[in-house]
Order: sequence, then C-alpha cells, then structure tokens
Amino acid sequence: MILFLFSFLILNSNKGRFNFFTLINMSEYNKLINDINDRNFLPIYLIHGDENYFSDQIINLLVSNVINEDSADFDLKKIYGKKSDENQESEVIDFVKRFPLSGDYNLLIVKDAKNLSNDFKNIISYLDNINPKTILVLAFIANIDKRKKIYKSAQKNGVVFESKKIYDNQVYKWIENQCAHKSLNLHPNSIKIISDFTGNDLSQIDNELEKLKLNSKKGQTISPNEVESIIGFSKEYNFFELTKVIGKNNLNKTIEIASYMSKNSKKYPVPLIVATIYSFFNKLFIYHSIENKKEASKILGINPYFIDEYHQASSFYPMKRISKIFDYLLEADKRSKGINFDATNNESILNDLVYKIFNS
Repeated sequence: MILFLFSFLILNSNKGRFNFFTLINMSEYNKLINDINDRNFLPIYLIHGDENYFSDQIINLLVSNVINEDSADFDLKKIYGKKSDENQESEVIDFVKRFPLSGDYNLLIVKDAKNLSNDFKNIISYLDNINPKTILVLAFIANIDKRKKIYKSAQKNGVVFESKKIYDNQVYKWIENQCAHKSLNLHPNSIKIISDFTGNDLSQIDNELEKLKLNSKKGQTISPNEVESIIGFSKEYNFFELTKVIGKNNLNKTIEIASYMSKNSKKYPVPLIVATIYSFFNKLFIYHSIENKKEASKILGINPYFIDEYHQASSFYPMKRISKIFDYLLEADKRSKGINFDATNNESILNDLVYKIFNS
C-alpha cells in the first residue's frame, strides 16, 4: 500500500507539474510567438531554462521577422558570453545604443549570457534608457535567480520566458499536438515508437517529424513500417515493443528484444531500459487500484488506444507479483550503475532481470 501511494503521488505530481507548464508556459510561449509574428517586438527578451527547443524557436523567429536579407550584415549581431573577455559587455552596450544601418531594428543575441557579466550593471543601466530601435536577447542555458536585478529589469522592460523541459510521460501528447500543427497523421504505434526513441528531446522530435512530413503524402496515415523506413527507428526492437511483449507474458520475444538491446548499449542504455520497464509496471500497479476502469486512461496519462494492453497485462501481473518485480528492477538499476555490485555486462544484467520477472 505504501508503495502504491508513493507511485500514485509521483505519477500525479508529475502530471500536475506538466499541466501547470502546459497552462502557463505554453500559453506564454504561444502569445510570445504570436506577438513576434505580428511584429509587436519588445526591447529585451530574457530566456532561461534547460530546454533549448523553445529558446531556439523564439530566437529564430525573431531573426526571421526582424532582419531582412539586406540588413543581416549590418543590424544583426550574435555573440556567446565569455568570462575571459572583460570588454564584451561594453561591446554589447555600444551595439544596442546605435541606430540600425539598413533595416528597422538592431537585433543583438547573446547566448550563454551568464558568462557575459557578473552583475549586468551596464545592461541594467541601459534598460532604464532603452534604444527603441534595438532588440536585445539574453539567452541563459540554465535557470537564473529571479531575485537578480537583471531578471527584474528584463521583466519590467520586456519579457522573461522560462524554457522548461517537458516530462517523459507527456512526450506522447506533445508529439500528437505537433502532428496536428504540422498536418501529419501518425498511427498511435508510430507516435509511441518515436517517443520511446527520442525521449523528451523536443528538437529531435521536431527533426524526425519534419522528415516524415517531407517523405509522406498529405492525409496519409503513417504506419510503424513507414517510420522505420523513413527515419530508421526499428518497429520491432524498441522500448514500446519490449514492454508490450512483457505485458503479454511472452518470454521468448522478451529475451529476443532484450538481447538485441544489450548488444546495442549506446542506443539502449541499461538504466534507461530498466526505467522504461519500471514505468510500465508502475502504471500497471496503479491500474489495478482504479475502480472505474473507464477512467484509467485519464488517470494514467496514456492514450486510450493502449489501455487494453494494460488490461491484458493485469491478468498476468497481480499487484503482489509487481511488488516483487519492483525489487528486481531496483537491483538491476544498481548493478547497471555499479552500486554494491561488481561490474557485470549489460547482457547478464538484462538476462537476469528478464528471468526474475518471468519467474516471479
């Protein structure tokens, strides 16, 4: 029961955090994108956080809307913050204060802005008397302290956007939304294959979907076979198929996929395999406790298309058996990381794990 409550709280707290992100950050992001497309520019854009995708999208959109072909050589400047260059902040100030030479605006983009200055004193001073013909972008690789003066000054004079990573259990929905935006029709299994291979790397997801769009016909439903042929993701050997055959209690097929993965450890790291299997059993454990199974899809945060797989798996794996499997997964995770165990190879770890799961 304690294990169930812990699993339930983790699952729902993650969902809650992502929902907050979806409602707040995505609405802010969409407004920001719309404003840029409508040429409602602001004097400063401070972007911080660990998700490069949103940051890159905002910056690229600013460049395409602010700078034209004729002004690119004169009014656009991109730099990377360098702690070793004491004069860099002064160069930034010189550029933002000047008037554009060819276009309507200067655009200065500072990436890795943390290394530009310790206190941003000169930039804060500039923001108190901005040049209306300059747009300044400060992009930070990680989150910055909201108590910092540069944060407050940017918030007062422009916009601050936190570029946050999405959670793994929301990748499927993200791909669905991106497919709708790109007018792509993907079979649910195709989406699952992509999400298993890319994780929450939104830039890679975007690249793979663009490949599918370029190599498919409009209105076509893209099957797992086509995903495999166009972007090279195997429809047979992937995380989705692994959990699917485990759920069906298919020992031979599980050994086959696990063996393939253990021999391709760069593509399929053992800790990630273990985490994927844990996620499956964690959801299956919670599925058992749901009284109204019609609510299962919503509670578990999975596409209704896949709920029958959990129903089938629940007949093979009662809660008591799953509890034992959690112990085996913890042991496999420790072995893969060398914790309290002598070094063992990937194949041995996975073979032992599969044996214990099917003999639990």
